[in-house]
Amino acid sequence: MANTKKSNVTKWLTLIIVAFAGGLITKLPYLRETYMIPLQQATGATKTQLGILMSAYGIVNFICYFPGGVLADKFSCKSLIVVSCFGTAIAGLWFWTMPGFIWLVVIHAIFAITTVFTFWAAMVKSINRLGDGDEQGRLFGLLEGGRGLIGTLAAFGSVAVFGWAADEIGGMKNAILYYSILLAVAGILAWIFMENDKPTGTDKAAKADSGLKMKDFLEVAKMPRVWLCGVLGICNYSALIFHGYITGYLSEGFGMSATTVANLSVVRTYFMMMVGAFVAGFVADKMGSRIKFMKYAFIGMAVFASLYVLIPTNGAGVSLVIVNFIVYGLCLYGIKALYFSTIDEVLVPKRLAGTASGVISLVTYAPEMFLYTLSGNMVDKYAGTATPLKGYHNCFIAMAVLSAIGFIAAFVLMRMNKKALAEAKAAEA
Repeated sequence: MANTKKSNVTKWLTLIIVAFAGGLITKLPYLRETYMIPLQQATGATKTQLGILMSAYGIVNFICYFPGGVLADKFSCKSLIVVSCFGTAIAGLWFWTMPGFIWLVVIHAIFAITTVFTFWAAMVKSINRLGDGDEQGRLFGLLEGGRGLIGTLAAFGSVAVFGWAADEIGGMKNAILYYSILLAVAGILAWIFMENDKPTGTDKAAKADSGLKMKDFLEVAKMPRVWLCGVLGICNYSALIFHGYITGYLSEGFGMSATTVANLSVVRTYFMMMVGAFVAGFVADKMGSRIKFMKYAFIGMAVFASLYVLIPTNGAGVSLVIVNFIVYGLCLYGIKALYFSTIDEVLVPKRLAGTASGVISLVTYAPEMFLYTLSGNMVDKYAGTATPLKGYHNCFIAMAVLSAIGFIAAFVLMRMNKKALAEAKAAEA
């Protein structure tokens, strides 16, 4: 009984610390999302140069996802998370000095290493280790919801410290220092309280597996079910990028005030992320399949994405579009919470969970390199024309098409998984 109690305490403490670190880790590289103009003033960069910083971050991210997954399978997740938090904090302190533009590019490349290569898969695997296959939905739902909650509270705190400064440049430096300190605190908490999951070296099998081996890459790369999990992710994440233009659509199409749109944006980014993640995790586990839940949620995404195009842009349509906005967001973020909860369900061995998360991440987040630019061009193309909303409608149609592809991928994955389970049972018999 005592061991079980200790195990439960360790489990929930790990979940809380990892959610805390995960909610903070990307705040520094994504500062432009909240503080674009102050960041320009503090760095002296143009909007194009800020875009270059994000491109540098995104490209190095893409390179790091897969090897980062293998790294998480071969080293202690605790150690990787501690290094990531302190490394990001130190890079943040360098950022705080506001060096020249070339050095800012270097700093953002370092952020990619500390937030993806050493952190991302370690975060996924540390949660994957906390439970069996029937718990993965709620564990990852709680992780994603917790990250959303921490991100929300930290964002409000950054706004407060930003306001303490005499000008926007000082405020920007305050916000950078604030996030750097919080990340150092997260590193200390992980160092003190997280369980050391490094192999002891007494087990011959653990010793044999202690190095980075190409066979681990190949073992996971030869699993088509893992790649299909990545397809589920890329369909959902691409739709999320397109859905970012809903705030502009609400403003231009329905004449909503800037305050109303800003409030809805907060609801979309944080509230629906938390609620959608919590609900999806528990419901998916009750259903007995995270993939089945995602299949039905993709149907919801397809339906409500299509309704954006059909709802009339007049006073009578305001209530309908807000309801549609909320329900679509719940489906969208419900799926997002479960990207990595499928690893156990598609029969990936625990020892390769990190590598599998690297493959899924590689596929899922690939659109970051080009889709922001593409979707922006889709909207800008019709700005100032007789049909200024057509670009937004094209985004919504793309969201519906992506959802349909996600549904098909989930359907195929369930069939493949059923066959694999039957073969595994036959082999055991």
